[in-house]
Amino acid sequence: MTRTRCLTASMLSEGMTHETRLVFTREQVSQYCDLVGDHNAIHRDLEAARMRFPDIADIVVPGGLIQTTISALFGSLFPGDGTLGLNFCLERFRRPVCPGDEITVTMTISRVIRGGIVGMVIDVQGAEGEPLTAGTVRLVAPDAAYQEWWRENVDATAEAGC
Repeated sequence: MTRTRCLTASMLSEGMTHETRLVFTREQVSQYCDLVGDHNAIHRDLEAARMRFPDIADIVVPGGLIQTTISALFGSLFPGDGTLGLNFCLERFRRPVCPGDEITVTMTISRVIRGGIVGMVIDVQGAEGEPLTAGTVRLVAPDAAYQEWWRENVDATAEAGC
């Protein structure tokens, strides 16, 4: 299990980055589609996926699954626990992502604004470094009071091996 973080706005500065590599499985695609009611055949059937993308190696990972997984990074790793999302927008994917494809998500802080509001630029690349999509996010980083609570209740539990 990945250990969470809890960075306050005062700990963040323009230019700071966090990079994460993601790989999705067919099981994750199926679970996501079942959960949200996405019945698009390109997410379940290779023949259907190849009707839309003739050279594709497998089914298509839903863009929503990729976007929600990136969103989870904000609330667990960067800035981390206690983060509140205001808006998050990715551009259209330049090519489909298949289960087993490794993608790299780079989040770069573009602004730290009063009130703990943070702007970030998101860059998503394929395994060969090719751009897949990009986007922006505005969020509210946790404050010092929340971080203190987190250290006492969440971080301490993680350190104890619970």
